[in-house]
Amino acid sequence: MKQLILLLFPLFFLYPQITGTVIDAETNKPLSGVNITSGDIGTASDKDGRFTLDIQPETEMIFSHIGYETVTLIANSPEIKIKMTSKAIKGKQVFVSATRAVAGLTPVAFSTLTPSEIEIHYTVEDVPMILASEPGVWAYSESGNGTGYSYVSIRGFDQSRIAVMLDNVPLNDNESHQVYWVDHGDILSDAKDVQIQRGIGNSLYGSAAFGGSINITTQIVDDEPELRVVVGEGSFNTKKFSVKGNSGKWFGDHLGLSARYSQIESDGYREFHDSRQKAFSFGLEHRGKNMTNQFRTLIGYENTLLSWDGIYANDIMNRKKRREGYKVYTDDFLQHIYSLNTRWLISDGMTFSNTAYLVKGSGYYEVEKSAGHEYDPQDTTDSNQENHDDFMEFIQSYNLDSFYEESDSSDTLDLTLLRRKWIVNSYSGIVPVFTIQKSKFRLDIGGEFRAYFGDHFGEITDFSNPELSDSLGTDWVKYYQYFGKKT
Repeated sequence: MKQLILLLFPLFFLYPQITGTVIDAETNKPLSGVNITSGDIGTASDKDGRFTLDIQPETEMIFSHIGYETVTLIANSPEIKIKMTSKAIKGKQVFVSATRAVAGLTPVAFSTLTPSEIEIHYTVEDVPMILASEPGVWAYSESGNGTGYSYVSIRGFDQSRIAVMLDNVPLNDNESHQVYWVDHGDILSDAKDVQIQRGIGNSLYGSAAFGGSINITTQIVDDEPELRVVVGEGSFNTKKFSVKGNSGKWFGDHLGLSARYSQIESDGYREFHDSRQKAFSFGLEHRGKNMTNQFRTLIGYENTLLSWDGIYANDIMNRKKRREGYKVYTDDFLQHIYSLNTRWLISDGMTFSNTAYLVKGSGYYEVEKSAGHEYDPQDTTDSNQENHDDFMEFIQSYNLDSFYEESDSSDTLDLTLLRRKWIVNSYSGIVPVFTIQKSKFRLDIGGEFRAYFGDHFGEITDFSNPELSDSLGTDWVKYYQYFGKKT
């Protein structure tokens, strides 16, 4: 008997094995697919959580599985049972918005531009020119090279019927519903993604979303600190300078900030369509256990030349006049956007989010206006009287009739002046959304409150008529003003 025992004991050490079972620590159910390694060898647990590993006793073993804490132990028994504890995997933050479509859940046609796609296609162009590659989207640039004023349409609906949002802040003008992309220079440098919904979609966008919606989401915090400087130059004297910094994540992923300054200049493909854009953005993010707050500031300035008007009919056949007869407008605008996005995880499946914003802007467009006619007070013909009436209508349209004295002698009715039409406006609001989600059921309850104020007025100066110059001087003279309010 002693000889038999002495024979079997060495065999156990010649062919050692560790077997066991891996289970969930909370449910006590077996875990399949657990990676089990010891040195250079390894295996995986089967559907019943069972495994076998050929190793020597007193050897270190490592058990790992996605969604579970890694377990490391010393195998000191041929049969072991391992309990693994689940853990939350912390990835990049996703700010859930009720205004964004979800594949397979939202009944609307949509597409999303990813960060990699934006990086490939974007250089200096305004947003519409980048969106033009998406199905059902068409874009047009006033300058001909994608800078300055540009427009977008979705399935034939112009942008006044498209709801445009930047981090859930509405960008549509409160009076015309138009979108002035030129005010937000280089915004795609901050973009995390851009979602385009085609047709009537989420009702939380409001009535402006009849033709579709565009929602741009910007990124504040990256995983690692970064400083990026971009300098570029291209055709039509196009130049770009941008510097952007990111702090990375501070204090255990709880705090981070970013800032950017950009400057874009271009003469444009079309003559008299120069554009000068400057932009500054700042973002601060605080992430707590159940609540995340994101504060953003975006300041944009643009100075753009435009030729909106046509030429006179009798100049069409004149080769020189039809090329040089266009009036040049100067558009100058400064806009500030301040926003605070809050997301509060009340409980599992219950979330409250809110966007509070303030948008302020001021600017004008400027053009030289003139009227000139031959006029003889002694001439009673209809054409002579029409010349007089047209000129006086021009004078009265700027409230100058009380300062202008007509001559009794044969004269030329002529006046040139410089005109500016101003808009100084501001609007603020909140967009709260309460979301309940259980399994395949989701309910969004939201609303919006917005208050708008706009001050419209016009100014004139630089009169060619000596009488008006003497009476009004060289200062800007206000000739009309009205206010617009909305809540």
